[in-house]
Amino acid sequence: MQTIEIDEEVFTYLQSKAIPYKEINPNMTLRRLFHLNATSPSEGGEKSKATNTAGKKRKPRTHLNTLVQASLLREGQTLFLHDYQNNKVDGYEATISGDRLLWNKKPYAMSELAKIGLKEIGFTSDAVRGPSHWLTSDGISIEEIWNRFLSGR
Repeated sequence: MQTIEIDEEVFTYLQSKAIPYKEINPNMTLRRLFHLNATSPSEGGEKSKATNTAGKKRKPRTHLNTLVQASLLREGQTLFLHDYQNNKVDGYEATISGDRLLWNKKPYAMSELAKIGLKEIGFTSDAVRGPSHWLTSDGISIEEIWNRFLSGR
């Protein structure tokens, strides 16, 4: 393996083109972008086996930092928790910090914090898809932004 140095702008671009959980290092992303075949499992030779119970390929987990790098969200941007009927949950405004949400000065995963907020107002399900409950000030869910991002690649 050879080592190369790249500037921050090139690295940020490379990160924006990476497929989360499939490409675990920059080399894998470059191989795909340059249409080179993978030669070993460490370089991406094995196919991802993430499937749901119906045997269909699962959509990659939502990454806030990927959406920030793609300029679809901003670091420090405020997101608002909404319940299953799309009503805003008072007291649950959180800011984007890397791949987490900061709420009351503590970092949380989107689903984790959504579950806390929804339980507080009476929802009892543990099956909470966080990205569908967090909305921007424009009323767009993180799930919708993520789906647009995935379809645009």
